[in-house]
Amino acid sequence: MRTRRIVGGTALITVAASLTVVTGTGTALADGGIVLPIASHWQTITDGRHERVYVSAPGSDAVVAVDFDGQVVKTIEQLDGARAIALSPDESTLYVALPDADAVAAVDTATLQETRRFATGAGTDPESLAVAGGRLWFSHGDNADGGIGSITVADPEPVVDPGALPEWTWYGKPMLASSTAAPGLLVAGETAASPGEMRVYDVSSGQTREVAHNPGPGGDIEDMAITPDGQSVITATGSPYYHQKFRLSDLTETGRYDTGPYPNAVAVAPNGAVAAGCVAGGDHDVYLYRPGSTTPVRTVTLNSPYRDLLSRGLAWSPDGTRLFALRFTYGSEVIFEIIRDADKAAGELTLDVPATGTAGKRLTVRGTLTSVLPYPEGTTVAVSRDGARPVTRTVAADGTFRFTDRPRTAGTITYTVTHHGDADHSPTTATATLDITG
Repeated sequence: MRTRRIVGGTALITVAASLTVVTGTGTALADGGIVLPIASHWQTITDGRHERVYVSAPGSDAVVAVDFDGQVVKTIEQLDGARAIALSPDESTLYVALPDADAVAAVDTATLQETRRFATGAGTDPESLAVAGGRLWFSHGDNADGGIGSITVADPEPVVDPGALPEWTWYGKPMLASSTAAPGLLVAGETAASPGEMRVYDVSSGQTREVAHNPGPGGDIEDMAITPDGQSVITATGSPYYHQKFRLSDLTETGRYDTGPYPNAVAVAPNGAVAAGCVAGGDHDVYLYRPGSTTPVRTVTLNSPYRDLLSRGLAWSPDGTRLFALRFTYGSEVIFEIIRDADKAAGELTLDVPATGTAGKRLTVRGTLTSVLPYPEGTTVAVSRDGARPVTRTVAADGTFRFTDRPRTAGTITYTVTHHGDADHSPTTATATLDITG
């Protein structure tokens, strides 16, 4: 007897779960993706207004614009050392940090043309960006002394102030985060210290003030995302080995997402769904959580070996149905993945068939359909033998089902059982084969 189990549409000859990212059906193994025309990566964000994903590549001095179906729209070039990227609140302008030019570029998102550069000062090497309080904020400095500056980008004559916040506060260039849900707040965290400090600033007026400080929330911050209610920030850090959630008002830890080592990416959808990523070596690289929950409804494996999720490499579509993930290979390829039905829980189908069968005699196949989210009463699965027209069977409240068959001839037969998905679950399929003797 040979069995297969398929979780979310991709077969494994063992009983292991996986996730097909390109087709987006269930928890599956990502074996597809789009190779982008770049050889490095720093950050990925989405533009809902134009339905695009922007990917910055410092090694290529470029930002790639990709549509929500994975087609490259344009590669914006001559962006010296392009690192952090951030959108204006109306998504009409994309800002790009250019450390190799000591500047920040402004790109028109309608034309994807650079329209302006703001010089940040010799030796500033701007890195992280955030828009808050009507200003564009940038981190700068070297590996020891970091600072936070600002640019009044909306003014007819913009003012660049590299010392807008105290330079001596930071060890290295801090990571910055902001959100239209908390338009007057700027979050900053250390990226080159363990434990590292985190601060929240009120930048809603001309006078900035610190409103919260945590001296050691975690080490080496890789990514941060503010929740859509504007009340919390979620971090991905080198340690601890889980994603932390902090209240913005006082930076008290209020929750955690247990993902394991080594957290390196986080994204929050407009509806509050959380995608938490880590460097897992091709074993549960991304965990997906429904709004308000810290129990994953789905995990994503980005294939192995050596195809890890890239730091700051997660971004949601505005409707929360698709998650975009960036991974790399040891061949220096940057791979763009689309995880469809990201708002749905993965299901798991297992089949138990007899070791062998006899032609002309009845046999029984049993199965289970399970998920973190329970299936509704009356759920059915479709059953087919050797590709014949399927019949339906109802799944019991405990997730079990069974069907009987009487093969008429000897040979190898294959049963395929499918749940086609519903409002809360992605499609799931399982197959099992057995030998029928005469």
